[in-house]
Amino acid sequence: MTIREARIDDAAFVASLVPRFVEHGAADGHTPGEVIAGTTRVLHGALAEPRAGDVFLIAEDERGIRAGFLYAVIERDFFTGEPYLHVSEIAVERSGDGAGDRLMAAAEASARERGFRFITLNVVEENRAAMRFYERRGYGPGHRHFVKRVD
Repeated sequence: MTIREARIDDAAFVASLVPRFVEHGAADGHTPGEVIAGTTRVLHGALAEPRAGDVFLIAEDERGIRAGFLYAVIERDFFTGEPYLHVSEIAVERSGDGAGDRLMAAAEASARERGFRFITLNVVEENRAAMRFYERRGYGPGHRHFVKRVD
């Protein structure tokens, strides 16, 4: 498994994995359609016009076939103002082939190289497999995020 920077010609592959983000429910009171449309729009924009500092990676198997992607952005800590890396999206074609591990390792290396102290990410409560994956990598819960629709 190799990791490389994403390119605009990866857009169709990336979009093909976006529906995975609603397999365990849509986050924050959004409909699955809203999550898919919004995520596709944001990721396409990130491929078309990359922002300085963003990390957009593609995992490829030994035959050069795409196996997954990761998109992370730089955020600033509310309390200290220091920058950190937030993994916005990660998806793999098949669980268990090492793509997720390699993508996360590359994101972690990028954060370390920049002198960041931490990485954050979000997981919907229902996605227990993802939670176990991140826990095996040393991630733990931070604060709980609550949402209430008021419309």
